[in-house]
Amino acid sequence: MGEVYLAQDTVLGRQVALKVVLPEVAADPVRRARFESEARAIAALNHPNIVTVHAVERGGDVHFIAMEYVSGRPLSAVIPAGGGLALRRFLELAIPLVDAVAAAHQHGITHRDLKPDNVMVTDEGRVKVLDFGLAKLKPALDDSETVLDTSPAVTTEGQVLGTVAYMSPEQTEGKPLDHRSDIFSLGVVMFEMATGRRPFAGDSAASLISAILRDDPAPVSQVNPSIPSTLARVIQRCLAKDPSRRYQSAFDIRNELLELQQALDSGVVPGAQAAVRRQRSLWPIVAALGVAAAVVSYMWRGREGPAGAAPLAEATFAQLTHAAGQELFPSLSPDGKTIVYAGSSGGTSDIYSQRVGGENAVNLTATAAVDESQPAYSPDGEHIAFRAEREGGGIFVMGATGEAVRRLTSDGYHPSWSPDGQHIVYVTQNVTDPAMRFSISEMWVVTVSSGERRLLSEGDAAQPSWSPHGLRIAYWARSTTGGPGDIFTIPAGGGAPVAVTTEPSIDWNPVWSPDGAFLYFASDRGGNMNLWRTPIDENTGAVLGAAVPLTTGGGAASQHITIARDGKRLAYVSRTEATNVQRVAFDHVKGARAGAPEWVTRGSRAVAQPDPSPDGTRLSFNSLGRQEDIFVASSDGSGTQQLTDDPFEDRASRWAPDGQRIAFYSNRTGRYEIWTINRDGSGLQQLTHHPGAHYPVWSPDGTQMAYPTHSPNGAFIFNTKVPWADQRSRPLPAIADKTQTFEIWSWSPDGRYLAGQKHLTDLSHAGIAIHEIGSPQIRWLSDIGEWPVWLRDNRRLLFSHRGTLYLIDSVSGVRREVLSLPQNSLGSVGVSADNRTIYFTVRAAEADVWLMTMK
Repeated sequence: MGEVYLAQDTVLGRQVALKVVLPEVAADPVRRARFESEARAIAALNHPNIVTVHAVERGGDVHFIAMEYVSGRPLSAVIPAGGGLALRRFLELAIPLVDAVAAAHQHGITHRDLKPDNVMVTDEGRVKVLDFGLAKLKPALDDSETVLDTSPAVTTEGQVLGTVAYMSPEQTEGKPLDHRSDIFSLGVVMFEMATGRRPFAGDSAASLISAILRDDPAPVSQVNPSIPSTLARVIQRCLAKDPSRRYQSAFDIRNELLELQQALDSGVVPGAQAAVRRQRSLWPIVAALGVAAAVVSYMWRGREGPAGAAPLAEATFAQLTHAAGQELFPSLSPDGKTIVYAGSSGGTSDIYSQRVGGENAVNLTATAAVDESQPAYSPDGEHIAFRAEREGGGIFVMGATGEAVRRLTSDGYHPSWSPDGQHIVYVTQNVTDPAMRFSISEMWVVTVSSGERRLLSEGDAAQPSWSPHGLRIAYWARSTTGGPGDIFTIPAGGGAPVAVTTEPSIDWNPVWSPDGAFLYFASDRGGNMNLWRTPIDENTGAVLGAAVPLTTGGGAASQHITIARDGKRLAYVSRTEATNVQRVAFDHVKGARAGAPEWVTRGSRAVAQPDPSPDGTRLSFNSLGRQEDIFVASSDGSGTQQLTDDPFEDRASRWAPDGQRIAFYSNRTGRYEIWTINRDGSGLQQLTHHPGAHYPVWSPDGTQMAYPTHSPNGAFIFNTKVPWADQRSRPLPAIADKTQTFEIWSWSPDGRYLAGQKHLTDLSHAGIAIHEIGSPQIRWLSDIGEWPVWLRDNRRLLFSHRGTLYLIDSVSGVRREVLSLPQNSLGSVGVSADNRTIYFTVRAAEADVWLMTMK
């Protein structure tokens, strides 16, 4: 309908795009009216992902529109030739695209020509939808609805407009259209974004129209097996022939994609669905082959061992370490005579070496005053790779007796050697608690001699293990269905993952047997964390039989597996942990504790995030473990009452200022949202509909609530008195570095400030900040710490860091120590309204290395 020129606005000094009506269009009243209708349609929209109209002008006989100049590439040039976009990139582009279309539909505007060429990706990475030239304005439904003028009519029934490949079935037939035609076109565009090809093909316009009308497109996950089932379902539903079976609103599509993005940010593995289905399809065959062997091989006979041990026939157990505290991440030397592990008895975590059967451990990293952990012997036993916090952190390599330490990477955790000793695979996220993972961990391979790196997997991957013949790498990840964790393998050169476990349990920490015939792993599928193993084909990753336990029962958790080269000696960690609440009297004037800590809760149930009621008589907290629920008790710990009792993760309880309700976050809808419940356990109610909302923070008067998300968008504030459908949530400033988020935790008593912590992708916290509501900045007070809580003077805050409770002045930045406990044992903090009592969690953990010897 026109030609587009790049022009200079001489008045405002900016570049603009001029869309000039062709003479033949300007001479045709109907076509000129459509052009003017386009201008009105776009001008009526105010959306960051829709091109902005500056003016509609006429100069003599020349009609033109002055529009925002969009510098970038069309989406068609961004989609890789012969393949789809990576999932994260897909969501970065698809969500704003769908949001723009939803906004247009909300204004009664149907685009009618959605295609990649009409979507621009700017040089800054922003999506812009162009060319509403074929927009069909919705007729008014009632007198109260504001719509744009549709006279004179700019479209007629029976007229086919748009680009054929992206048309809906009803559009190809020239039938009356509504916004659901755009939803079909969105499906076509998203199919192409996900797979690199269009869902319908034809040698001519007629054959293409026939395919759109009659053919079912190939399943998205069949064309691209890495596509998660959630996304495949969304695209498939958009492509329904019958408009009534499509999504009825583009907002619904946007919400589905936002949930998927939140799942991705929260550590759920994208893709691997096809691999899961293939593995399941093999099950009837491999079960028949493997069950008999499994039954014969695992005849249990109880022998003396650590709590929870039920050994294999002819297996014996011996405790290798006895130091106070925790000995973690053991690695047996290839000959099985020496073991290295991470121990923290000296205050920081160091790498220790100990002869198997001996008692005198040697600290290999004593000269470094920072944490070192996760040691791994090289295949020849001459070197040790490990994670260290020295020089900013990364993977390091040293000699087997601690000499010649050198840095290999500037990031990474959980190193595992290739069998030839030339490469190390590692991941970008540390795993300290398998139940508490929220973000994606990439998997990388580094060449030991040169430091050259390559990305092996963008999908989630934790604790990798290289197979003994170098063929595959095992790892675990949040499951594709959002479960706690499943184990996968991937070819060492990269490729599609194959699922090893699909249980509704935490299956993690996989390690190959030296002959490549088994995968050993830790799992809580029996109720407690124990060691299991499953037979596997190292070449293909196919599971060859049922998984069976090596340890059973007991209260200790078995984890951190390492196996000697002979396959007969297996070392692992037996760990016990209890987290309870303590309280201490506090002189808020002097800023010092006024007594010794005393226990509030005692027991085997791990608890977290204590919050005292406004009147100081009650305390709320949540349990940890397989079932996470909300509890309240008297301030001394007596009279405990359980408010929720369900399989969902109910966390971070916060009393409302009136003391009648408690807010918390839960995944009971399948995604994290904020809920409230009355103090007696009645009146459960969902507050938010924003995937990933967590850590609710009440305003002092209870009329507002702030919450963070794990997405780069940061945190938000909403009105607790307004239904969610009518909300206008206010985003708080975000950190420029997208690997970090400002995770808010408390609101100052005067209502002016929010305090929070810097949340990193490895789930650690690295600093305390405050934000004055209404300002554009976040002000950092400290580069250490977490869980900041305001005192009543609106100036000072309490926070914890590595076993120490600090008091910090938000004006001067000066901090002082209030209480110190053993490293990393002091958790989240709560303070009474009168500031006379501080509540905090204390974790008491013991972990020792055991050796299982199989005859």
